[in-house]
Parts: sequence; structure tokens; C-alpha cells
Amino acid sequence: MAEEIQEAVQIIRVAYDGIDIAMKIGSGTLSQVKKAFDLIVALLDHEKLAGKTNMRKLLLKGGDLQVLQFATEDLKQVEKLAKKYGILYSALPDINKKDGMGEILFHTEAVPRVNMMLQILKTGRIDTIDDYLKNGDEKELDKVFSVLKGHKKGNGNLHTETLSEQDKTDRLSNDLFEKAGLYAVEKADISVEEIREKFNITIEQAGEVLDKLENTGVLKKTEEGRYQPVIDKNEFMERITRYKEISGRVQAVSQAHNKNLLDISISKKLIAEENDHAVKTRIPGTWGENARYLWIEKEKVTEIHSGKSILTSLDSGKEYKLYSSDNRVAGTMNGGQLYENHYDRVEAEVRKRHAEVKKKAEEQKRLAAAEKKAAEVTGKLSASAVGRHLP
Repeated sequence: MAEEIQEAVQIIRVAYDGIDIAMKIGSGTLSQVKKAFDLIVALLDHEKLAGKTNMRKLLLKGGDLQVLQFATEDLKQVEKLAKKYGILYSALPDINKKDGMGEILFHTEAVPRVNMMLQILKTGRIDTIDDYLKNGDEKELDKVFSVLKGHKKGNGNLHTETLSEQDKTDRLSNDLFEKAGLYAVEKADISVEEIREKFNITIEQAGEVLDKLENTGVLKKTEEGRYQPVIDKNEFMERITRYKEISGRVQAVSQAHNKNLLDISISKKLIAEENDHAVKTRIPGTWGENARYLWIEKEKVTEIHSGKSILTSLDSGKEYKLYSSDNRVAGTMNGGQLYENHYDRVEAEVRKRHAEVKKKAEEQKRLAAAEKKAAEVTGKLSASAVGRHLP
């Protein structure tokens, strides 16, 4: 029986989030396979939040994945060579900080190119995923899972970091409403099961979103329990636009009444990357290896200064996660401290320049008024003098 189990777990092949995960497990036990699968799923979820797709792209290629292990100090060279040879890879968490080695996951088809990299690096080797896990420290692996699962729950969510749990639920619900609605209005009729399969959700979620679309006048339910569109695609998109505008106004009013909000302006030069939901901005006063970044939701951003800067706000009573360049949580800081230590100095300079410009403009205005008055006086004196000399 043990041999049969061993034979059965040589390959992980599980459908997850629309992806067929296939990966060789050299001599792994069932427990090792579970750990490998849990890690891959956690990394996929993390990528979904971080806006990256390397792991997903690797899995979508099908076939087998392998691990390249190399000296941590060679990381920059590995990244450079991978780019040079066109190797798609996904960085793996460091679960053994004592061995001085780093790991990346790559597709087996790239083995010849990875071997060329190894010849240049002089050190390193190709391993399997279970070699990587066996070499790891159990406590470090637990920490990794804790961080990744925390991100999945929203504790480090890059897109919804400043949202409450209810807001997150509402956003997911609204996204599904829009996508399912758009899909449904382009069909003659549709069923709960079709929505479930299309969006990889539960039958209950599919039923709820279709009922919501019916209640808002987008669909009508037939006697057979199917749903038919009442409006066309253009009408639906117009309705979605109106919903978003109303939602934006409500949020603006809510923010206006929040006394804890501190307005900040950020130069677009400080934007390091962005995705559909958020922008990653370098925190002023941090550079190089010590650079720290803040992810800000796009819906909380307004362009100013002819598009050269963005305006947003910090909540003085909130703890914000600070990220490193590779999107790892590098610490936290209170919104008030962030403002005082990093953004207030920028704002102070802006205010100072604004005050100087304003002072200069007022001075010019006063000079112009004085010159005008002097001209008027001179004009009156000249007229008077002319009057006295008239016969």
C-alpha cells in the first residue's frame, strides 16, 4: 500500500483556480506533496494580490517545474542571466537562511538554458520541489505560510490594505456583479450552473449574483429557472458607470467627514509599479536597499499638477504596511508618523514654495498698484500745471 501511495504522488496534478498544477515530486511522501501543493497555492494567491503572474504563467505552460538553487549573493546575476536567456521563473521564499542559498522555480523546458547559467555561475544545481522543502527549516516554512496566508486573508493585501473586511467583501461582490452581468447580457439565456463554471465560484455565489442581477432589472428569471437579459450590453455598462460614480461620491463625502485624514501629494516619479487596483509608491526619504514602498488604491488617488503628481490621504490612526522593493512586508508605521516623518516635509516644502510664490505675487501686485497710483497722481499734477498756464 505504501508503495502504491508513493507511486501515486510522484506528480501533483490538481485543478486550482482554473490551472492544472503538474509537478514531479522526486521521492516525496504524501505529507511532502501536501506541503508542496500548499506552498504553490499560497504563492498563487499572493501573486494574485500583488498583481504578478509568473507562477501562474509557469503552471499554465503545463508539464514539469524544477528548482534552481544558487548562492544568495548571486541573486542579481541570476536575475540578469534569466532575462538574457529568456527564462521565465518565480522566486521561491528563503526557507533556510543558514545555508546561504536562494531558489527560483522554472519550467523543465528551460533546463538547457539554466545549465548555461550554471556554467557561468560556477556554483548551484537543479533540484526538485521536494529537495527544496526537505532542505528548508520547518520554522521558517511555517513563517512563510503564516505571511502568505495572512496576505490571503487581507492582512497584507496590496489592493485592499486600507479596506475593512466588509469593504473587501463588497468589492469582490461588485466585481463579480459586473463580470457576471456583462457575460449574462451577451447570452440569450443563462443558468446558475453556467455562471458557476464560468467564474469558478460556488453554486450559492452564482445564485446570489444572478438574483442580484434580476433584482436590479438586468435579468429576468424564467419559469424553467434560467435567466434572460432585459437590457443590452451598452445599457448595462452605462448602469455600471452610474453605480461607480455614485459610489465615488459616497466615498468622497465619507472621507470629507473623516477628521483623521491627512492629505498628501506624491510626485509620479515616486511610482515604482502599478496594477489594475493600486499604485506602489516609494516613501520619500528612503533609498536603495532601505527603500520602502506604500501601496495605494487607485480609487483613492486623484491626479494634480497637470498629471505630474497624485493627491491622496493617510489615516493618522491607521497602521500601514511598508513594503520592500520585492513586495515583502518590511514593517509597519502609523499614518500620523508616516506623515510627520516622510510626507509632511515634502508638504512643508510645497507650502513654503507656494508661500514664496504667493508673497512674490502679492509684492508685484502692490508694486503695480503703487505704480498705477503714482501714474494717476502724476497725471493729475500735469493736468493742474497745464490748467494754470492756460490764458
